[in-house]
Amino acid sequence: MTISGSTYPKRPGKNALIDLGGLTGRVDIPKNDQPEDPSAKNAAVLGMIPFWDPINTCVGGTKTIRQNAESIIPREPREDDDAYSRRIFHAVMPPFLQRLASQAAGTILRRGIHLEGGDQEYWREWSKDVTGDGTPLNEFARRVLVDALLYGHTSVLVESPSDMPNNLAEMRSGDYRPYLCPIEAQQICGWRTEGNRAQADLTQLRYSEVVSEPEGRFGEDVIEQVRVLEPGKYEVWRTENATTGRNAGWYLHESGSYDLDQIPVVTVYSNRLGTLLSRPPLLEVANLNIAYCQRFTDYHHSIHVGSQPIFVLKGFDPDSDNKLGLSVNTAVLLPPDGSADYVSSNSDSFQSQLDCLRTLEEQISSLGISTLARQNITNAAAEAKRLDRIDSDSIMSIISEDLARAITEILGMAADYAGVEPPTVTIPRDYENRLLDGNQITAMLQLQMQNQISQETLLRILQEGEVIPPYVEIDGELAKTKDELEDKLELDLDQAREQVKIKNEETGGGITSGDAAAGKTKGSMTLPTPMRSGKYAE
Repeated sequence: MTISGSTYPKRPGKNALIDLGGLTGRVDIPKNDQPEDPSAKNAAVLGMIPFWDPINTCVGGTKTIRQNAESIIPREPREDDDAYSRRIFHAVMPPFLQRLASQAAGTILRRGIHLEGGDQEYWREWSKDVTGDGTPLNEFARRVLVDALLYGHTSVLVESPSDMPNNLAEMRSGDYRPYLCPIEAQQICGWRTEGNRAQADLTQLRYSEVVSEPEGRFGEDVIEQVRVLEPGKYEVWRTENATTGRNAGWYLHESGSYDLDQIPVVTVYSNRLGTLLSRPPLLEVANLNIAYCQRFTDYHHSIHVGSQPIFVLKGFDPDSDNKLGLSVNTAVLLPPDGSADYVSSNSDSFQSQLDCLRTLEEQISSLGISTLARQNITNAAAEAKRLDRIDSDSIMSIISEDLARAITEILGMAADYAGVEPPTVTIPRDYENRLLDGNQITAMLQLQMQNQISQETLLRILQEGEVIPPYVEIDGELAKTKDELEDKLELDLDQAREQVKIKNEETGGGITSGDAAAGKTKGSMTLPTPMRSGKYAE
């Protein structure tokens, strides 16, 4: 399949490798001395690793803390291995960082991604499964956004089956549709660019991946490899292993081509410094999360030790014939000047540690992207809260704009693969939670029943309060309601007429044409007259 009229033309320019302006002076960047190693990290990646380390510690959770305790939780002076191991046993990593990132992503995508225009039927079906394993577009975007918030950026590879047909009907079947593969920031080994700093095109991208191949009847061979992407072609490099028996280090395992004149990778940023360069926006939250873990470990260990009082004997001679035993059925014989007592820790020390933990919680809450305006647990003034909300919304608006840009590029590449018209991508920037509670819903219903507000106003208030889904058309619902009410009135009238007829037959009464017009009967039964008023009146 040949793609013509691509919407992504290459810009002319001189090969510039990588711009390190966003990292210069922030970290020590070692030089890559392995130019022929496809897995070698370039200077930009090496420069971002120190920013990722605290994030990895928090994401790894309690398991990472206990496996790497020496580098995270320092030993106390003269603390032996046994005492240190017992203290580490109580170490836990609260998921503050992941929760804040998830909340921020949920806030940005709370109203979902709207696709308009293009081949609507195709994109409606495609958005139900964008990965080939049943993941819908909104869920995939949420996962990608969480990674971008944690690490500063993340990328998406737009893939297509190697046997893409030219028949659009076969593409719509779902077996040949383009699909998306996430590429985490830490998977990327290096890249090269072409063009100026503002508008640079990727000319090469290398990233590591892990694949599994069947081995024997039930086993599998887990292989680490590096994929190298260039405009229109790709390569897969592997190292020697037991199954290949090769003596060389890296060898070319696979190569091929694809029908795009650019590298089909799109990057989503949350704090961009340059092409594939970023700094995690929640880095300080991660550092505070680690500090909280350290303080919590000390607090938990202090509680564990200090909550157990020590039995102290004064004047007891351990060399005497008196036996020492502590139970409800034993006693200790002490000399006349001896004494016995329990010694416990001062509770004030526990309170100071607890106050330190609460202070860290407040700091974490105040630095969280999604919690700046609405979940800040500090007693801030009204003006401070207003400024926090403005700042929070502006940050999320920038991230939302970049996400919409990235999804537009992704769908443009997918459209080029499939040969269809791409849609327009919109992400609503409404971050305020307007969810109505039960009391508010009841009040609105009462106002409508008392004819204080119209039915249309009620429906729009319920939709704004997220009781009615945003995709429901209010005007259409009102039209349906009117038709259903009129049908019900006609049905009730027919049933009433039938009852009158039966009653009159039983009593021997009858209806004259004049009486029928007046809604009267000659017997004891009166024919009901439909009552219609307001917008339903005829």
